[in-house]
Amino acid sequence: MGRLYDNWWFRFFYVCQSLILLIPVGFIYSGIDHKPFFTPMFISRIILWMITFYGIGFGIIAAKSYDNMFFLGISQIKAHLRGEKLPVQPKKLKTEGALAVVRHPYYTAALLIIWSRPMNRTDLIINLILTAYFILGYKNEERKLIEEFGQEYVDYKKRVPALIPRFGAKNAK
Repeated sequence: MGRLYDNWWFRFFYVCQSLILLIPVGFIYSGIDHKPFFTPMFISRIILWMITFYGIGFGIIAAKSYDNMFFLGISQIKAHLRGEKLPVQPKKLKTEGALAVVRHPYYTAALLIIWSRPMNRTDLIINLILTAYFILGYKNEERKLIEEFGQEYVDYKKRVPALIPRFGAKNAK
């Protein structure tokens, strides 16, 4: 038997589990007092909206760096149901597109979106929980990527930051 995440059901199960684990965040959110914590002035709101739209745009650009059907586990399930050989991601480290400026572009996009809005105390707590969730998620993911790509990924980590994009020549191979 191969590694657990090589099973046809694992990726989809992982995605569903991740979403289910966010349900307690919703319960926490609904049970906390919603007194304002941060209410920006007009110009600040415009800047925050710009950051939000940048986060959404960056997320869309990031989506082009991935095979999202494989990422969500749908390709594996479809192949299994058809009796076909399971699709396998190429064993080549992708470092183009959004991955050239940040190692975890989906997390970056999500962090930009959640932190660039007016918030009450509940939002602050939820944002802190989600930020911890993203940090733990990327740390776990990186252990797997180092195991899979070895020194190539270690070198990539030295060139490209995890969450805060860095544009420019320093990221080039």
